[in-house]
Amino acid sequence: MPESIESFLSAVHRTFAEVTRRAPDYFTTRPLRASAPPVGAETAVATAFGVRLSTTGADEFTAVDDLLDRRRCALPGSVAVGEPAVGWSRWRLAQDRRAALRTARAAHLARSLGRRTARHAGRSVHYRVGGQGPLLVLLTALGHTDEVWYPLVERMLRGRRVVMWDAGQLDPYGRPWTLAGQLSDIDAVVGAEGAPACDVIGWCSGAQLAWEYAYGRPGLVRAAVLLNGSYPRSDSDVASRYERDLAAVCASVVARPERASRALRMLTGEAVVAALPADEQLAAVEVLARTPPGLAHELRRPFRDPNALVNYSRQLSELWQRPLPTPGAGAPPLLSLVAQLDRVAAPEPPRALLPLLCGRHGELVGATHYSMVDRPEVVASVCAAFFGDPTGGLPTGPQEIVWGAPALAVSPAVVQEPVHEGVTP
Repeated sequence: MPESIESFLSAVHRTFAEVTRRAPDYFTTRPLRASAPPVGAETAVATAFGVRLSTTGADEFTAVDDLLDRRRCALPGSVAVGEPAVGWSRWRLAQDRRAALRTARAAHLARSLGRRTARHAGRSVHYRVGGQGPLLVLLTALGHTDEVWYPLVERMLRGRRVVMWDAGQLDPYGRPWTLAGQLSDIDAVVGAEGAPACDVIGWCSGAQLAWEYAYGRPGLVRAAVLLNGSYPRSDSDVASRYERDLAAVCASVVARPERASRALRMLTGEAVVAALPADEQLAAVEVLARTPPGLAHELRRPFRDPNALVNYSRQLSELWQRPLPTPGAGAPPLLSLVAQLDRVAAPEPPRALLPLLCGRHGELVGATHYSMVDRPEVVASVCAAFFGDPTGGLPTGPQEIVWGAPALAVSPAVVQEPVHEGVTP
């Protein structure tokens, strides 16, 4: 079935929106490239988006063009090839309104989800819950709140009961909440919901919590997704420069808490958004690698004051110094989902994790550490497919995901990073 102009423009719309959120003037001087676009696509793209479409071979693609091409593969064709009666400009406006409505629904979740409390060990866990069906537990990164989940939750509520909460920071005595405390929080929430079993998604340092919980309670957890995980790493593991630098800062603050104020100035200096490189290939990579807008307040939360940094440093140091758990009998299936342009956590998982994945490892092309925010529809579809059949083969997913076990370097490696953007695992 031939690709329709509308199908092609749907892929263009997703790509255009993702790029221009980070750099509104990106396409002012740069074209969009595609191989064998539908007849009339150049005019339609110019009319709908004000962008010049250039027909080229894949060998000339930038990272942005490659992302568009992968999204074309993920969209079904249709027999309709003509221009809609409303015209392409109004078609684009309708797509914008649809996307804005979805964004508004995600933002509204903060008010529409139910609020409940689970109590244990003298501590109350205030959590949010929504939807009906099998229980899905979302574990956010240490020091962060559940706000990062809203775009993903909006897509996963149908057919599931989703629970999430802010990562615990202090125990009932005002001390940093330990890993054991984090796991007991999960027990308290799952127990309060009365669920006989649950699925789990953990993001960043929450991925290690998900791993620890899944392998510590194999009869309770059906399956777990490790999303852009940041883990303890041996000297032979690949790590991002950010992980190594942050580990050093946290160790310094744990040893000398009075250093927290000075460390804050280093960690939370004004973010520098550098101009995109003149080279178009490099510019395409850099624009996709930028942190999605609107996250600055949430991502700086662990660094909001010296006391917060001291507590966060103690928590993260404890987590990263702990050996990864060894699975026992009946361990649940794991799926690792990482981002190609993650500049917070290394996309490559630690070697200790690889045998447990059984090849279930996917990399989102052109995505960042915050894929549940900038690619929620893709993450939701993959998680739903995996939870639907966790013991099967690789989930079927969009072409913008590359599946298979990663090939790790033999010697230690450090993933390079750009200028610090005030973000954290």
